[in-house]
Amino acid sequence: MDVGTMEQINKNIAIKAQGIKKSFKVGEDDIQVLFGVDIEIEKGEFVMLVGPSGCGKSTLLHIIYGLENPTEGDVFINGESIWKHTKNWRANFRNQKVGFIPQQTFWIKSLSVVENIAIPAVIAGEPFDTSIEKAAKLIELVGMQDKADYRPYDLSGGQQQRIALARSLLLNPELIIADEPTGNLDSKAGDNLMELLRDICQRFNITILMVTHNQNQYKYASRIIEVMDGKIISDRKNKHSEKIMLEAIKKDKKKNV
Repeated sequence: MDVGTMEQINKNIAIKAQGIKKSFKVGEDDIQVLFGVDIEIEKGEFVMLVGPSGCGKSTLLHIIYGLENPTEGDVFINGESIWKHTKNWRANFRNQKVGFIPQQTFWIKSLSVVENIAIPAVIAGEPFDTSIEKAAKLIELVGMQDKADYRPYDLSGGQQQRIALARSLLLNPELIIADEPTGNLDSKAGDNLMELLRDICQRFNITILMVTHNQNQYKYASRIIEVMDGKIISDRKNKHSEKIMLEAIKKDKKKNV
């Protein structure tokens, strides 16, 4: 292991993006959208990447997730450099280590809700029956146990996103990445999903990195990172969220007394 890699490893850091630059080729021109972005996210944080459309936040999220390669820089997840490996390695890493919630969910129409949730475990080589048992427990966690035998596309958008959250948790990830998961939901369904995400983050100490343009959702995050014109212009703790978290901890302590 070289010194440069050793310096990145910190047991409390879930995500480290270092010197991320990204350019796209448009005709004969190189259009730069990210300009040397540096981020460190600690384990258990609920972090939102925010900013206007076209600011580079989704591109940065895709680079961190391993879908879009950076022009320069690297990403470390739990100390592992993801861009020093092959495309197949990253695909396997994502399936086993990182939960993902997209804005638009994709389902296998012929399978039930519980079977769709079980897919990542089956791909990872777990027996089908074991995978279904895990999926059934997660359906209950997100309050959708009565929809287990439905087809996903027969459910509302909010219900589908809850199922997507359950699927993202199937392989016990330490990290969940969410790409505008409430973008297609009404405000009530969006708030319900955000409350569930926050509760899961706090209950299981899962790190969440989420992109959103909805300022009404900032209150759910523990930290807000604002992106503008491919650069980070603000990085702040969310005092409102910290207050809610402390109140939740107090309630749990009273229950356990």
